[in-house]
Amino acid sequence: MTRRIISQSIRSGSYVFNARQIRLQSTISQRLSITASPKATQGQVLDELNRHVLKAAEKAHHDAPATNGIAVLASRDFTSWLEDENFMSAFLATLSKPLGTGQANRSSLHVLSGVTDGLSPYRLSSEPRSGFSVLCGPTDRILPGLWGKDSFASTSQDSTACVSFVTNPLVRNTGALEVIVPLANTVFQNGRRSTLHASRWDTSADGSMTLHTRHPKTTQRIAEKGDSVNHTLPIIPLLPLTPPRRIVAGLGNIVRQVEVDGSATPASKELEAIIPKIFEERAQRDPTSSPRPIGVWCWVIPPHLVEAKKFDNLKLFQAGSSQTETEIAMASMELFSELLSSGCRLHKILSGGGGWGLKQGLLSLDPETSFSLPGEDDDMEMFIRSFTERNSTEPTSGLATPGSSLLFCVEPQMTSIEALPSQFLRAKTLAFGVAPNPDDTPSRSSHPDAVEITSGHFGVSSAAGIFLRTIPDFVGICGNNASRDASQGSFTTKVDTPGAYFCV
Repeated sequence: MTRRIISQSIRSGSYVFNARQIRLQSTISQRLSITASPKATQGQVLDELNRHVLKAAEKAHHDAPATNGIAVLASRDFTSWLEDENFMSAFLATLSKPLGTGQANRSSLHVLSGVTDGLSPYRLSSEPRSGFSVLCGPTDRILPGLWGKDSFASTSQDSTACVSFVTNPLVRNTGALEVIVPLANTVFQNGRRSTLHASRWDTSADGSMTLHTRHPKTTQRIAEKGDSVNHTLPIIPLLPLTPPRRIVAGLGNIVRQVEVDGSATPASKELEAIIPKIFEERAQRDPTSSPRPIGVWCWVIPPHLVEAKKFDNLKLFQAGSSQTETEIAMASMELFSELLSSGCRLHKILSGGGGWGLKQGLLSLDPETSFSLPGEDDDMEMFIRSFTERNSTEPTSGLATPGSSLLFCVEPQMTSIEALPSQFLRAKTLAFGVAPNPDDTPSRSSHPDAVEITSGHFGVSSAAGIFLRTIPDFVGICGNNASRDASQGSFTTKVDTPGAYFCV
């Protein structure tokens, strides 16, 4: 019954989850995900990959464009495998077997390898999978600037690295979307803060691979856009708590007062009354569950969008309601998609409450909206800029300024029974997401012993969250019927809600 209600709630408008709507059709690249238990052996993975390649070769009826570039992103369990020259040689040689890809005359293979926190899951709010996500295609198309000097790491092993994916725009947006995924912390695996390498492999006459050169990198852009009109679909599981509340007083990332029922109120006062009710409600629904900290986020909505959007039908958490948190969160996803497409930013609330006088009930919002590489200081510049824009009715900083409104939300408690089967994550898609905290997920399922390969799928997760940036003036995705009120400007935001995903 729950799943039927959820399915109905997400079919409103154009926000329908089905494989055909979000499938990315690409003619210049090939994708596959290899799910493997951390206990799997290299032989098991290579054997299953070999069977998959041979089976695909039998079904190939024509040659695709030549492939001389491969991106391999592995979960943290397999960090050492990416640095094992013997394994990588066999792995790449297996991928490069004749597959109708016009590779017979290739002399070198250019490879990007990195370590993420996991692959995308097969169910919402479940733990990321362990294994490898692989993308193959022409180097200059899928790995532009692979050997650019600016993207290589210094000798320091404390550098934070990331990969970014340029893909289809958000709904009702004509700009391409860049999804920046911070890589995993691999200090306990190899002593480095992040693991990302560019390497060149030479092919011998017998098809074996020999490592020619390998260098650490700090960043790499991966271009993987669809050829159809499909858009990137946001899946952000959040439970709305309040209607949009106008900011009365605040500066930078600090909110002091919001307007509630026509009166200026300490920013944290309403949350301080609602959060205990959430704990009580959860304890009544599931007496066996142990309480855990609740993450709180807010959408920052500019004044003109508050007036334009209809929030009267917004479903909010109500103690004693017959609707579960999951049902309310699912019903809100279409609105969150519209807010994101309109350029609204999502901020986690870092601290709040307490104090007295002018300091009473302050809320501190996470000021980070863009990913900064070592040596960059974009967040400080944005914070300083917010002071100069404090009197503007159209702030570009995205931080909390008077006149804008805040829509407060928390993580929904989603049980394993209520979790929506993520057929669209399992379909032939690209999926980039936020890995939930392992301590907060529903009962962990054991990793399957068998090695499983999903053709046409590429998905990765980051525990640190992901960063979004729209790129204006992108041609080739949207047709002439694109909405005239689509957001044309560029914006950046951080999404670190556990279980959030962006699928194409």
